[in-house]
Amino acid sequence: MRYLKNQKLKWVVSMLQKAQAYWAENPGSLVQFGLCLAIFAGCYIFSRVVRYKLAPWLVEKAGARAKKGLYVAVRGFSKPAPVFVWAVGLYIALIMLPLPPELLAQMRLWLDKALHIALIALLAWGLVGSSDIGPLMMQRVQGTLDLELDNTVTTFVNRILKGVVLVFALLMVLEELGAPVTSLITSLGIVGLTISLAAKDYAANFFGGLIIIFEKPFAIGDWIECSAGEGAVEDITFRSTRIRTLGDAVIIVPNSVLVGGAVTNYSRIGKRLAKATLGVTYSATRPQLEALLASIRTMLAARPDVWPDSVRVQLTGFGASSIDLLVQYYARTGALADFLQVQEQVNLELMGLVQAAGCSFAFPSTSVYIEKN
Repeated sequence: MRYLKNQKLKWVVSMLQKAQAYWAENPGSLVQFGLCLAIFAGCYIFSRVVRYKLAPWLVEKAGARAKKGLYVAVRGFSKPAPVFVWAVGLYIALIMLPLPPELLAQMRLWLDKALHIALIALLAWGLVGSSDIGPLMMQRVQGTLDLELDNTVTTFVNRILKGVVLVFALLMVLEELGAPVTSLITSLGIVGLTISLAAKDYAANFFGGLIIIFEKPFAIGDWIECSAGEGAVEDITFRSTRIRTLGDAVIIVPNSVLVGGAVTNYSRIGKRLAKATLGVTYSATRPQLEALLASIRTMLAARPDVWPDSVRVQLTGFGASSIDLLVQYYARTGALADFLQVQEQVNLELMGLVQAAGCSFAFPSTSVYIEKN
C-alpha cells in the first residue's frame, strides 16, 4: 500500500515538473491560463443568470401558454440547466489549460468521461423533474383507453417514470465507467427471478397495488373500512396502503390484504339510512297515533335533506310496554358528519311532534297486581 502511494506521489511530482518546464518554454502560458479562468468565470456568471433570470422567465412564459406539456418540461429542466452551463464551462477551461500534450491527453480522457457522466446525471435530473408529462399524456388518451385519472394514478405514474429514468441513468453511468452492463443485466435478471420466487408476498403486494391503482376501489383521501381497521387513506405505495384512523393512529395495510378482502368505501356513499323505533305509551288513542304518523310523514317529506321516496313511517307492533312506530328514511348525504347533523335535527323534530300529538314516549315498566284475600 505504501509502495502504491509512493508511486502516485512520484507521478504527481513528475507531472508538475513537466508542467513547469512547459510553462518556462512557452511564455504565453500565463495568458492562456488567465483565458481559461475567464472562460470558467464567464460561464459561471451566465449560469447564475440562467438560474435566477432566464429559467424563471421561460417557466413563466411556458405557463402562460395552453400547452401544459411544454410548461412541465421547461419547469423540470430549469434547475439542471444552470449546472449544465457551468459544467461545460469548467470542461472547456480545463482542456484549454497550458499543459504538456502528453499530460493534457491523459487528462482529456478523464475529463471526457466525467463530462459524459455529468450530462447523463443532468438529463436524468431534468426528466425526473418533468415526470408529470406522463399523466398529461394519459389524459389525452384516457377516453380511448377508458381510464379515469385521479391523484392516486398520477402519483403512481410519476413514481414509475422516475424509477425507469433513474435505472437507465444508472446503467448508462456504469457503462461509462467501463462496467459490463450486458452481463450485469443478465445476472440481475437471474437474481431478480430468484428473489421474486423467494418473496412471493412482496410480488402479491405489488400487483395488489396495481389493482388498487387502476380499478380504484378507493383513492387517497377516501374513508374506508377493511379487515385491518377503518380510517382515511393517506398514501398508496407499491407494497402497502397507509390509513389514518379516527384515533389518529396509522395502519400500514399490505395491498394483498386489501385486494383479497372486503373493503367498504364510505366516501362513495351517496345517501345514508336512518332507522329508529319510537315507543309510545299505551295511553295514546287511535286518533292521536294517526295524527302523529301523518305529521311525521309530512315533516320528513318536506325536508330538503331527506329523500321523500325513502320515507317509511308505520305502526309496526305492540311491545311489552310501548306501541312501536317505525321511522325510516335516507339522508341526501354520504358524509358521516353531515348525516349525523341531519339525524339530530330530525330527532329533535320528532320529539316536538310526539308532544304536539298529545302522546308520550314509553319506557320499560312493570305492573304489579296485588290480590286481596
